[in-house]
Amino acid sequence: MLDSLPENWIYTGLAVLIGGIAVSLTIHWTARSMDTGAHVWSRALRRRMGVLPERRIGELRWVALALQFTLWTVMGYVLLRLWELDELGHNFVDTLLGTGIKLGANTTIVPGKVLLGLLAFLLLVTFTRWFKRKLERDLLPLTNMEPSVRLSVATLFGYVTFIFAMMVGLSAAGLNLSKIALVAGALSVGIGFGLQNIVNNFVSGLILLFERPVRVGDYIKVGSTLGYVRSIRIRSTEIENDERVSVIVPNSALLQAEVENWNYRSNLGRVVVGFNVSHSTDPEQMRQLLLDAAIAHPQVFKQGEMSTVLGPSVALKDVTESSMRFELTAGVRNINARGGVASDLRFDVMRRIRESDPPIQFPQTTVWMREVEPAAPPALR
Repeated sequence: MLDSLPENWIYTGLAVLIGGIAVSLTIHWTARSMDTGAHVWSRALRRRMGVLPERRIGELRWVALALQFTLWTVMGYVLLRLWELDELGHNFVDTLLGTGIKLGANTTIVPGKVLLGLLAFLLLVTFTRWFKRKLERDLLPLTNMEPSVRLSVATLFGYVTFIFAMMVGLSAAGLNLSKIALVAGALSVGIGFGLQNIVNNFVSGLILLFERPVRVGDYIKVGSTLGYVRSIRIRSTEIENDERVSVIVPNSALLQAEVENWNYRSNLGRVVVGFNVSHSTDPEQMRQLLLDAAIAHPQVFKQGEMSTVLGPSVALKDVTESSMRFELTAGVRNINARGGVASDLRFDVMRRIRESDPPIQFPQTTVWMREVEPAAPPALR
């Protein structure tokens, strides 16, 4: 078969094929290096784009696929031009970019426009994600906005730009947006019932971003989950508990259930520390000891320091048959440090109890044991 082809066709075909393979391997190598950061230049470019070292760039595979399709399409056209098959090349380009391929009576697909729409969508999404990260990390911190407000602005920017990129891609692909709107309107009822839960969580996420009853960094309790809010996404919110385990909570749960937000008004909080001592302890001595320990801690508010926060107080909560229970209540400057403050107070109180004069005793349980004569064997009884 090769003997029947002109000699120049064979050489040009091999040259175009080798060149196409070389460019194709270059595209694959570049995309892989950018995705993994395997080289110095790719790591520097990833830093410029604001991509974390361990994060993969998912859009690269689609961009590489679109570039591969474009490459081999151009190679095919160049080969036809080199072989002086102008009419065939013209038909090829016309089918690719103009008339397209007909599927049925009323459906025509233009591969070039579809490829152009896909490239436009991918490039816009990649650019907007990069700009969203730059907006969140570099530009918005220059303003006086709170961190939670900055996150809300960046998240809404991501939503709007994604929808814009999708509309531009569909328009570039040759789809009539008015017809899409009609179809979407006709299917809205069915989609509303079928995706009710997803839509509910999406709308709840928007309400959380606008109303901000829960913000990133808040310490909240939802049901049995207690931890810090790390991120608020389209469908769910990530909460990191004290064991550093991420719990994914649907956004609708944050609006429908009772939520305890410890940072909603301010970062001020309080700790309650309890101690049981014996009945022989002087209550006034124990009360003063607990107050001295609280006043000595730098994170505890002193009496009269703030009008909205009460100073430390001690209450005799209960008197049982074996002990007296005292509880120390103290306001702390940062609620996120309440665990460490409570631990420091316990250590300090235990030290003061050991050094107290007269000594303070903890409740003790005395067990009396007496010997019981063994019972006589049944036969002797």
